[in-house]
Amino acid sequence: MSVYAETAYGRRSKDVDEARRIYQPKQSDITGKIIIFILAGLCMLLFIFIVIGFFFIAKPLTASLTSVEVRNLRYNNNTSSSSSLYFNATLAMEIRIENPNLGFFEFPTSRGEILYNGDVVGEMRINGQRVASFGDLRTEVSAEVAYRGNQKSPVWLKNDIERRLIILETRAKLRGEVHLKDLNKRTVNLKCLMQLNLSDDVIHRLWCK
Repeated sequence: MSVYAETAYGRRSKDVDEARRIYQPKQSDITGKIIIFILAGLCMLLFIFIVIGFFFIAKPLTASLTSVEVRNLRYNNNTSSSSSLYFNATLAMEIRIENPNLGFFEFPTSRGEILYNGDVVGEMRINGQRVASFGDLRTEVSAEVAYRGNQKSPVWLKNDIERRLIILETRAKLRGEVHLKDLNKRTVNLKCLMQLNLSDDVIHRLWCK
């Protein structure tokens, strides 16, 4: 092989090596792309989990009293004797249950309590029903409330009778199941306070926790 041929061959080899060096990706570029792909995959998985959680994991339900009507109210305002103090009435209530889940919520017939200063003064029966997905249910409930004082009755009963305002509390637990998939059992707590105005036979104020 002539010197010219050897020189030309060496030049071509050098050009090929140079081209390979130029077009061969650097290790740092490859690592950077891998990290980008991994982060993109993690973001996609997070998005999928959020979607699954929104549609297929049961969220808490809420219950509240929307209205209360007082009927047949009777009380004794003679506060000279604690044993003569009493009040009784019929409460016609409307309960609202809100279901923010994709699946419907179903609960059996349940019972609730009405309390006056921690003492149970009435009970209510809530018929078992079904609440549609992303919907609410309004159901009517009635309860008889009655409380009679005695010699040991504290002074708050006398004060409440005198100012004609009785604060009652409602409590109920509706244990049912959200039908998304198995084991999605939920409990809806109803806890409200109402201010019974003895003078006007109405619920003066109503608020739910």
